[in-house]
Amino acid sequence: MRDTPTDPVLSAVQRYQSCLPPEEYARLLSVVDQPADSAVRVNLLKNPDPRQAFSRWSQRYGWQARPVPFASNAWQISSAQTPPGQTIEHRFGYYYIQDAASILPVSLFSPLPTDGLMLDMAASPGGKTTQLVDSGGDANLVLANDSSASRLQALRVVLLNWGAANTAVINFPGEKIGAWFPERFDRVLLDAPCSMEGLRVSASHPFRPITAAERERLSARQFALLESAVSTARVGVEIVYSTCTLAPEENEAVLSSFLEKHPGSVRVERVSVAELNAPGLTHFAGRDFDPQAALSLRLWPHLAGTNGFFAVKLIKLIPLNLPRQMPPFRPFNKTGLERLEAKDQALLFTMLQDLYSFDFRAETEKRRLLPYSRERQLFLLPEQYLRGFSELPYYALGFPFGKWSGTNFELSPEMVSRFGDRFRSNVWTIPQEWARQWLQGHDIRGVAVSGCQKSSVIALRDAEGRNLGAGKNLPGRLRNLLPSRAILNP
Repeated sequence: MRDTPTDPVLSAVQRYQSCLPPEEYARLLSVVDQPADSAVRVNLLKNPDPRQAFSRWSQRYGWQARPVPFASNAWQISSAQTPPGQTIEHRFGYYYIQDAASILPVSLFSPLPTDGLMLDMAASPGGKTTQLVDSGGDANLVLANDSSASRLQALRVVLLNWGAANTAVINFPGEKIGAWFPERFDRVLLDAPCSMEGLRVSASHPFRPITAAERERLSARQFALLESAVSTARVGVEIVYSTCTLAPEENEAVLSSFLEKHPGSVRVERVSVAELNAPGLTHFAGRDFDPQAALSLRLWPHLAGTNGFFAVKLIKLIPLNLPRQMPPFRPFNKTGLERLEAKDQALLFTMLQDLYSFDFRAETEKRRLLPYSRERQLFLLPEQYLRGFSELPYYALGFPFGKWSGTNFELSPEMVSRFGDRFRSNVWTIPQEWARQWLQGHDIRGVAVSGCQKSSVIALRDAEGRNLGAGKNLPGRLRNLLPSRAILNP
């Protein structure tokens, strides 16, 4: 590191010198110019044995890795012959790449029984949302909110690629949700917008100076969001507040202000990570914080090779009794979606089971997903959303099931990506010489697809058994149905 008093990175780090013993501060100084290793978090919906899956990928792609200490299905990659972002598995959503520290907040929640209701109050880009989905096996509704309309499509794509069906993406100021839906959710995650002062320099998070005025504006918004998050949680359930900054003004100070304004409303739960010594601060720059702030977790960059992060777990004890407001309203019939009649649903599931030798009915019933139609397209919608939020406007809801083409039903590419590994029929192993052409988005022409029904959507695999998505088996041509996010650049 450039060890000069005028160095802006050094200046930012020196702000925290009094927070650490000399030897710990020296360790912090030694890593701030080193980008943190990215982590791979295995998709539990598509990989029933995450350790086995990760071991297979490590051997295939030459990865050297170490476990993330606060997650059983995530590893930090220290070196790789093939980068994790350049694999078939990544394009098809078999794992998510993120900073290891950002895996921490959802890891703090205890297991939630089936039929639970979860809120991700500031969800984009979606990594933590997929982790919430995984935590309940996609059997609990996750309401994924983001106040920025420009970020919703990217969030939706992440959820589709992951195979998450029990979700709804909404676009509202998080500060208002607590007034609209008090005492409603069983888990609430608030990974709050912040200054991103993680004290590590990298290409994706270059250093920028943070002014006192910016910290003040952010902390005011974070307080309002935290108040809303606690309000919307049911009494007795868990709320996690986190940021990807180490600025105390946005962490312990926000928590302390909340505890001062709402005494007795929450209990701060002690959180610890493996053998890491990372308690929150009780004072900083002449300001004292509530003693309970020490029960939070301040993940310094040198402790686990991550970017800096803060997280605190709260248990709600009593309602906040904030003023209530009516939520936005849109009659559900305005969506044009209509529930599929029981007899049509039974015929469809039987037809699909005969075609793919896979029990779609059991999978949808397990997750309480209901088939709805609109203009010959079918969607699987979360029953919990229809039961509790049917008149709340949404950006995206549920999962695309497929569509009718004449008298044939064509399964959606997203369903093939999600469940294709488990199909036992209407599956074709593509010859190796055509696999790259297929992954580049091209149709395969002049090929006889044996063992698959004509004019149907089939599942493809390569010689190694990897799911390569969906194709339509046309005469003399296998039409490529890969979404653009899965296509390999030439």
